[in-house]
Formats: sequence, structure tokens, C-alpha cells
Amino acid sequence: MSEIGLVEVPGGVQPAFAGGVPLELEGGAAITLRFLLSMTGQKGLEAVRYARRSLLREEWTRGREPDEPSLEDAVFSSREIQWVVRPGQRRWCLEKLEELRRRANLFLTDSEPG
Repeated sequence: MSEIGLVEVPGGVQPAFAGGVPLELEGGAAITLRFLLSMTGQKGLEAVRYARRSLLREEWTRGREPDEPSLEDAVFSSREIQWVVRPGQRRWCLEKLEELRRRANLFLTDSEPG
């Protein structure tokens, strides 16, 4: 079974806009991070959904650090993830999305017949 991949779009860090006006989040200007998802078929999509739900449950249970962005704010489609955050939150986002990718691939491996 193929592995789920997640790649940050080069030049994908863009200022976030709402109605043509730069978007501000509490504490500063916002940027939009974009990541492309590569996966095969419905099983890959279900694995990403499973991993996302798992990470969200953890966020809701343990809470978040004061500057930690919520995965709940990331917008998922079948091909990409967009996340509007402050520039200083990028590292958190990369860590969370790497964990999402790891869990999704683990789910795929565990669900293989065999």
C-alpha cells in the first residue's frame, strides 16, 4: 500500500486575506500555510480523517499551550491542507502535521489485510 505524503507548497506561506483586507489574528498578522496531500484512494482519505480526529481529541483533552494553534482551524480537502496562523506558529503546525502524517500511515499499515 502506498504511503501518505504531505509536502509544504513552495511559496505557500502567504499573507492571509479576508475580503481583500490583510487578516489579523490576536497578536499579529496572519499567514496561510499550504500543504499538498498525496494518497491513494478512499483508504488514504479515511486514514487522514482518522488521524485528524485522533489529534483533535488529544487537543480537547489535554488543552493547548498558550501560543499553540489548533488543528481545528486547519482546512482539509482531499488534496490539500490550508492553515491560517501567525508566523511564529509555523513550527507548531509543522510538528502537528508531521504527527498527522505519521498516524495516518500507521493506520494504513494496521488496516492492511494480513
